[in-house]
Amino acid sequence: MPRKPRSFGGGSDDLNITSLMDAMTIILVFLLKNMDAEGNLLTQADNLQLPNSSSQKTVQEVMLSVVVDNNQILVDNTAVIETDLVAQQDSLFVQPMVEALKAKREDEKKAAMATGGAEGPGAVIVQLDKNISYDVMYKTMASCGFSGYGNVKFAVMQRNAE
Repeated sequence: MPRKPRSFGGGSDDLNITSLMDAMTIILVFLLKNMDAEGNLLTQADNLQLPNSSSQKTVQEVMLSVVVDNNQILVDNTAVIETDLVAQQDSLFVQPMVEALKAKREDEKKAAMATGGAEGPGAVIVQLDKNISYDVMYKTMASCGFSGYGNVKFAVMQRNAE
């Protein structure tokens, strides 16, 4: 029985790839449109209850964080002083915190000079437990400002506004 000769073009057995490319483009656009590009910019400390906010503003990424919980104050995940001592002191500036923040600010200035970039304003994110007293919060903000971090942002839990 003789074999049928092969045909190499023009036959109806060809696969039409144009419609597949259209479908893949639509799927890709759909996935890109629905992707959440913001995400969480900082990790919340375990023993904190952040205050709720209905603000829709998003925060730019900040490298330095100060955590104030019921036990201690942490600058960049390093404990600097106990919160009770801050509440008891009369001074507006928390000296161990000021020293730690000034050291971090000097490191930022050196890094900016090494890369040849302009020195940006000092920015810090403060994570406060919602039950911390106003006095401790005020002393924390004053210490940040005195150390060269005038741009203080507070971390909050975003509440869905209805």
